[in-house]
Amino acid sequence: MAYYIVSTHDHPELVPVTGHWRWQGFFEEQGVDLQEVLRYERVRASNRGGLPRTFVLLEDRQPLGMVTLAQDDLDIRPNLNPWLADLYVAEPFRGRGHGLRLVQGLEAEARETGIARLWLFTTNAAMLYAKAGWIAVETVAWRCGAITIMKRDL
Repeated sequence: MAYYIVSTHDHPELVPVTGHWRWQGFFEEQGVDLQEVLRYERVRASNRGGLPRTFVLLEDRQPLGMVTLAQDDLDIRPNLNPWLADLYVAEPFRGRGHGLRLVQGLEAEARETGIARLWLFTTNAAMLYAKAGWIAVETVAWRCGAITIMKRDL
């Protein structure tokens, strides 16, 4: 199977898909309107000069999941940047290693742009990231629960 990763900067036709995924995975339960997230996603994709940048894993032309390279993803740690954020694999494609493919693809993109270290936070996927070589730095209380902050030297 041929997998490849593209940016929504270069493929804005993927914005409706990534916007829906972002809403479903990170904003729906907070009561945020889908149209608001889609507008935000369009703005993100048109920002060609910097971060954030969203990447989509494709199998042939089928989008399977996304991940974002972001700045300032965690308000309680403004000194830590940049971040791997919003890793999402569509439900029918979960459990097949696509999350790891997305992490590795984002790491490669970051290396190519001269980024030496990435950060992320997670509520429940520290084991996945540890398999990819990420190191847990600390666990802190945030919003309604505990999160693990992790780093990866590239």
